[in-house]
Order: sequence, then structure tokens, then C-alpha cells
Amino acid sequence: MRFLPTILIILAGSLIIASCNKKSPDSFFKNGNAKYQLKDFKGAIAELDKAIELQPAFKQAYHTRAMCYGELKQYEKALPDFNKAIELDPKFKNAYLNRAYYVKMNTGDYSGAIEDYNKFIELNDDGKNAFSLNNRGFAKFNLNDTIGAIQDIQSSISMDSTNSYAFRNRALINIAIDSIDLACKDLNKAIELGFTKTYGKEVEELIFNHCNKN
Repeated sequence: MRFLPTILIILAGSLIIASCNKKSPDSFFKNGNAKYQLKDFKGAIAELDKAIELQPAFKQAYHTRAMCYGELKQYEKALPDFNKAIELDPKFKNAYLNRAYYVKMNTGDYSGAIEDYNKFIELNDDGKNAFSLNNRGFAKFNLNDTIGAIQDIQSSISMDSTNSYAFRNRALINIAIDSIDLACKDLNKAIELGFTKTYGKEVEELIFNHCNKN
């Protein structure tokens, strides 16, 4: 019996250590989000799986895991996660924005993308819609709504005149409607804003094919 207090102390210490070592859903989520920021998407998914296992209604974990799947081009896995995040919170504006960007735009569901961008703009009360308007405009362009596309992308540029991709998008529309001079101005502006460094040589190729010709 004289050994009982010592045993109890050891057991209590073991329980404390076990409790300290047990991670919470928030801890797994923070680890997953950090790995997402470092572009370790597979590592992030492993952490977010654990967060969701411990907290099945963790909307942010579904959302971040969906973006990881999107980055890995696993759209068939990304879509259910975005849908679940929205099911858990129908006013989760960024889930609409990123479902459109990561999944619907990349799978050719331009009508669905426009619906999601519309919902994001409806819910977004800070007025920062340059990204969503640019992408909604490009979706409209792919559905042959040239007027709507131009209006959206011009609105986007008026909100953020530093987005080289918006100038590239407007240039593509102007090429399609044979407004080559305007297109070339936008292409050169995209180059000036650093399009090539960020996205590659597409704009340079468009300039070669459409501009500076006698």
C-alpha cells in the first residue's frame, strides 16, 4: 500500500502528458492552413482530414481542404468540400468565390461560376470585388456575352488597375471583336504590370501574333 501514492502520481502525470499531446481541431486546422500557404497541399490535406475527423462541422477546414484539392486539380474532390462548407454556412462568401475559381471555371461550368460570383458580390459588403468581377467577366466571355464581359472587366480595372490578368482578359475580348489597337494597348499594359513574371509568356505571344504588324 505504501507504493500507491507514487503510482497515482505517475498515472496522473501520464494523463497530463497525454492531454497536452492531444491536438485540437483548431491545431490541425492551423497546421493545415500553414502548409497550404507553403504550397504543401498534400501535407495540408492530411492535417485538415484530422481537423474534420475531430470536428465534422468545421466549415473553414472543408474550405481550405477544397482549395488544396483545387490546386492539385482534383476537382471531383474539391467540389464536395466547397459544397459542404456552403451547406454549413450559406453566407460563407469566400466559399462561393473559390468554388467558382477553383472548380467551375476550370471545369467549364461558366454559368455555375457566374452564379457563384453573383452570390459572392451579393454577400461581400466591403465592396472589394475586383477579382470576382474580372473572373465573372471572363466567364461571360466564354459564354459569348461580350458586352457583359467588357463591362465586368472594365469595372474590375477601375477598382484595381494593377491586375495584369484583367488587362489580358480585356485584350482577349478585343481580339475576338477585332479591336486590335485596343487589344494591343491592353497587352502592353499587362506586360508592364508583370504578367510574364507571374503567369508566363502568353501575353508576349499574343503581342507577336496580333500587334506591331505592318
